[in-house]
Amino acid sequence: MNVWKANGLKYILLFSLILCAVASVVSLWGYSGSSASQSAAVRQGPSGGFGGGGGPGGGMREPDSANRSDSKNQGTTGQATDSDSSTEGTSTSGDQGTTAGTDTSASNSSGAARDGQHRGLGGMSGNGSGTGMGGPGGGMGGGRSGSSSSAYATPLAIFAALFFGAFVFIAYRFRARDWKLGEHNRGLMLWTVLGVGFFLRMAIAPWISGHMDLMLFQNWATTAADSLSGFYTNGSSDYPPFYIYILYVIGQISSTDAFSPYMSVLLRLPNILADIVTAYMLYRLASKRVGFGISLGLAIFYVFNPAVFINSTFWGQVDSFFTMLIVGMIVLLVENRVGWSAVLFTLAVLMKPQGIIYGPVLFFELLRQRKIQPWLLSMGGAVVTTILVILPFSWGQEPLWLLDLYKGTVGEYPYASVNAYNFFALIGGNYTQDTTTLFLFSYHTWGMICIVLVTLFTWWMYIRSRKPQFAAAAALVLIAGVFTFASSMHERYLFPAAALAVLAYLYLRDRRFLWLAGGFSLTIFLNTFDIFYSSNSRDQYGIILCVTSLLNVLLFGYLVKVVWDCSQSTTIETAPSTDRVSPEFLQRGLHGERLPKA
Repeated sequence: MNVWKANGLKYILLFSLILCAVASVVSLWGYSGSSASQSAAVRQGPSGGFGGGGGPGGGMREPDSANRSDSKNQGTTGQATDSDSSTEGTSTSGDQGTTAGTDTSASNSSGAARDGQHRGLGGMSGNGSGTGMGGPGGGMGGGRSGSSSSAYATPLAIFAALFFGAFVFIAYRFRARDWKLGEHNRGLMLWTVLGVGFFLRMAIAPWISGHMDLMLFQNWATTAADSLSGFYTNGSSDYPPFYIYILYVIGQISSTDAFSPYMSVLLRLPNILADIVTAYMLYRLASKRVGFGISLGLAIFYVFNPAVFINSTFWGQVDSFFTMLIVGMIVLLVENRVGWSAVLFTLAVLMKPQGIIYGPVLFFELLRQRKIQPWLLSMGGAVVTTILVILPFSWGQEPLWLLDLYKGTVGEYPYASVNAYNFFALIGGNYTQDTTTLFLFSYHTWGMICIVLVTLFTWWMYIRSRKPQFAAAAALVLIAGVFTFASSMHERYLFPAAALAVLAYLYLRDRRFLWLAGGFSLTIFLNTFDIFYSSNSRDQYGIILCVTSLLNVLLFGYLVKVVWDCSQSTTIETAPSTDRVSPEFLQRGLHGERLPKA
C-alpha cells in the first residue's frame, strides 16, 4: 500500500503512455491489413477512390499522366451540382485552395486539389463518398454522403466542447490556486503528455480520410521522389520549394513495399511531430519563467487543442510545420540569435507565401538594435538559406522562376475572403471578387489599407515597448490583424495565433494572452471544422460563419487593447522556475498586472 501511495501517479502515467502506444500499433497494424483493398479502391476511381468523386476518372491519377494533363492537373476530384448534374472539378494546384469549375471534357472530369479550401456549391472538400485513402468509406473528394470522415464529426465536436469548457474552468480557477506537482515525476509527466498526444494522433490518423489536399501531397511526393531537381520542370506545382524536400523524403520512404500502405500516415507524420515539437518548445520556455504546473498545463493546452488536432490529424495540412518555424523564429529573435531567426523566417517564406506576414517583426527588432552586425547576419542567413533551398530546383529554369511562382500563387484567388471567417466574410464578402467596390474602394484596396495600418500600429507598439520580448505579441497582432481585415485570406491562415498567444503570455506575463489563446483556438477550430465538414457552402451566410467572424473581429479589438497596455509596461525577462506559484504571483501577474523583476 505504501508503495502504491509513493508511486501511484508514476504507474498511472506509465500505464496511460503504454496503452496509447499499444492502441497506435494496433491501429496501424489493422490499417495495414486493409491496405490491399484500399489500394485497389484508389485505382478504381468513382466507385470509391482517393479522388472519390462522381465523374469518370475520379480515381487518383498516376504521376506521369497528372503531369501531362492540362491546367496543372495533379489529381482528381469530382462534384455534381444540384441544378444540372454536371461534373465539376478543379484546375489549379498550390497553397490557396481548391475551386470548382465546370468541366467540358467527357473523359477528364476533374483536376487538381489545392492546398485547401475552395469547394463546389454545397460540396464537401476532402470527405467524399465511397472508399478513400485513410479508411473504408472515406473518399477524398465529392459529396457529403458516405464519408468515413463525417462519421467523426460528432465525436470531434464533443471533444472540442469538453476541451474549451475545461479551458474556461481552469483558466478561471487559475488565478486563485497553487499548482504544486511532485518534483520527481516532472520528466515522466511531460513525456506522458507528449507521448499520449503523439500516439493518439497516430492511432486516429490512418482511419481519417482527410482533405483532398492529401491527394495533392501524395502526387507531389511521388513526383519529387522520381526527380527532385525536375519537380517544377516535369510537373505543374505552384507550391514553394522548402516543403517539397519533406515530400521527397516521404515519397522515397513510401516507395518501399513495407511503407507504401501507410502513405496517408506518412503525409501527416511531419505535422504530427511538429505539434509535439511546438508543445515541447512552449514547455521549455515556460519552465524558465513560470512554475512546472503552469508549464505542463500549457503543453497540454497545445497538444490536445482541437484547433491543432483537426489541422494535422484530420485535415492533413502542413500549418503545424509552418507554425513550428514561426515559433522557433520568435524564440531565437528574443534570445538575440538574429541570424538563425532570419534562417527560420526564410524557411517559413519558402514554405508558404503568408510567411511574409511575420517579416515586419524581424525588421522591427533590427531597427531597435541600431547595429550593423544584426543586419548583416540576417541578410546573410536569408540569402544563404534561399540559395541552398532553391538551387536544386533551379536547373533549366528562368532566373526569376521563383518570383514568378510566388506571383502566380498570390494572385490566383482574387476574392474578398476565401472561406476565412473574418470581417469581409461577416459583411457577406466570402467568395466575392476582390475588385467589387465596398464604399469608396474595392475589397482588395481596403485589404491593403488594413495591412498597412496593422503593420504601422504594430511598429508603434514595438517602439513603445523597447524590448525584444514584445516580438511574440507583435507577431500575434500581425497575423490576427491581417487575417481579420485583409482580402484573399483562407480559413487556416490564423492557425499560428494560438501558439503565438501562449508565447506572448510567457514573454509579457499578462494573463489576458491566455484568454486570447483560448479565444483564437476556438475560432480557428470553428472555421476549420465548418469548412472541413462543409456545413456551409460558398454562397451561404451561415450561423457558424457569422458567429466566428464576429468573434475574430472582437478578439482582435481585445488584442489591440492588451498590447497597448503591455507596450507601456516593463517586462520580466525571467521568473523563478519553482514548482509552486504563489498566490501573490497569480493574483498580480495573471490578472494583467506587471510583475517586478526576479
